[in-house]
Amino acid sequence: MKRLLTLSILLVLLCAFGLWSWLAKPWEGWFMDEEPVTTVRIDRYDRVLDEYVSLGSYTALHQMNTQYPMETKLLIENVLELGDVDEADVEKRLRYYYLDSTVQVLLDEVHRQYNDLSDLEADFDHVFKELKRKDPSFRIPHVYTQISCLNQSIVVGDTLIGISLDKYLGADFPLYSEYYSEEQRAQMNRSAIVSDAISAYLQYRGNVSDPLSHPR
Repeated sequence: MKRLLTLSILLVLLCAFGLWSWLAKPWEGWFMDEEPVTTVRIDRYDRVLDEYVSLGSYTALHQMNTQYPMETKLLIENVLELGDVDEADVEKRLRYYYLDSTVQVLLDEVHRQYNDLSDLEADFDHVFKELKRKDPSFRIPHVYTQISCLNQSIVVGDTLIGISLDKYLGADFPLYSEYYSEEQRAQMNRSAIVSDAISAYLQYRGNVSDPLSHPR
């Protein structure tokens, strides 16, 4: 009789534990349909490109063509206008373009100023969360950095934003005075990156709502 009572108690305890475990998981699962917390990471495509240019690394070139095919295509065909990305010798033209002494000055300054992008990542993260809150269908784009050789500040596509770091080296950067007015140079600084990028992306998507037009 005692053994039967003990087994009954154990059975009740097991059932209770099983019920508690089942109930505990839905508390987590009820929110699984919600968008996970966004943590923006800016992809350093500029570093992969620089590795190919400075070292002639075919590993970096392979990475550009396989891991970053759209970024490479946009850079070669639309930003630098070097030809078709599938042309046999286009990568050589790309490398020679970046080996220019003026471009090397830009690369060196980008290395100096933009070793750490954590502040920009935090700003993008805040804006994307706000856009997602206002419009749940908003797709958070892939953000990456490049060197455009002063051709374009921001490149946008359906799911990406490309930032040309060489266009944001500060109003006092000596090389800028040769190509830009004082008014233009005033906007070519780190603090303008996120607002420029978001504005360009929203304009591309046909969205007139710009959360950065009203500073918090």
